[in-house]
Amino acid sequence: MRVSAFLMSSSPFYLLVLEAWGGIVSTGGYVTGDSGVDFGNTNYNDHHFHFAYFILAASYIGYLDPTWLASHKDYINTMVRDTANASSEDPYFPVSRGFDWYNGHSWAKGLFDSADGKDQESSAEDACFAYSLKMWGKTIGDANLEARGNLQLSVVARSISKYFLYTSDNTVEPKNFIGNKVSGILFENKIHHTTYFGANTEYIQGIHMIPLLPSSSLTRPKKFVSEEWDTFFSDDRAKKVEGGWRGILFANLALIDPKQSWAFFAQDSFDDAWLDGGASRTWYMALAAGMLYLGVYKRLQSKANKYQDLEAPRIGVGD
Repeated sequence: MRVSAFLMSSSPFYLLVLEAWGGIVSTGGYVTGDSGVDFGNTNYNDHHFHFAYFILAASYIGYLDPTWLASHKDYINTMVRDTANASSEDPYFPVSRGFDWYNGHSWAKGLFDSADGKDQESSAEDACFAYSLKMWGKTIGDANLEARGNLQLSVVARSISKYFLYTSDNTVEPKNFIGNKVSGILFENKIHHTTYFGANTEYIQGIHMIPLLPSSSLTRPKKFVSEEWDTFFSDDRAKKVEGGWRGILFANLALIDPKQSWAFFAQDSFDDAWLDGGASRTWYMALAAGMLYLGVYKRLQSKANKYQDLEAPRIGVGD
């Protein structure tokens, strides 16, 4: 199990405690001499991105396997303390390392010089971070952590819709930028519609989609997803995207058109090359099915509420 291999320090680069800045970091930067290894984790880059995946995976594993949970709980809690410590009395970790409660989202930049200040590229991974705190709190029975995760997820959802994802009625960003639909990289001093790994449209838009989670319907509203799809990916343009990014686009489509998303992943000629590393066809089909069920449920609930509001006919004794 990859999670256990990493936690038990049997992977090439494991974690160690760094007292100077109060955190746990990858040894990759020290072993190789390259500060960019592990996406700069040794220098505190992207901690909320990286550790969120382990926290969320552990919440699922721990729910299914209480024995595993008992032997790994402290280690995962250390990751939580590194990224989301809530106590100023903790002598080992700062409070809310990367999450900016004033701006309503995290900053990914670690101990690196940056002329334009701190930045964050992936709003979806920031949302994953908040969701992972919620789910881990639920798994270990920590009501306070679960509540903080819920609060942080709500705050992130609001800030993402203002600063990262742009609907046509956005009143925060300049009008001539709203047509990009997403920020790309949001710096403190500027917004750059690109990514650190390329300028393809699917990269810039897609980095704000992944990972797609049950909470994505909260952080990626239907109005935005519809506008983005119509702007960049409708009329079979998504089918021309190569590799795993095609799967990401069609998984994201489940948020507004779960039938079309399901049909894409269920097709007999499906090519596994359309799956990004770490993604699975099973999960994307489950996501599409879940969104389809949710839509049906909401319509039935709406009808039920409509009938409840109708006044029942009065029937007299002689009728």
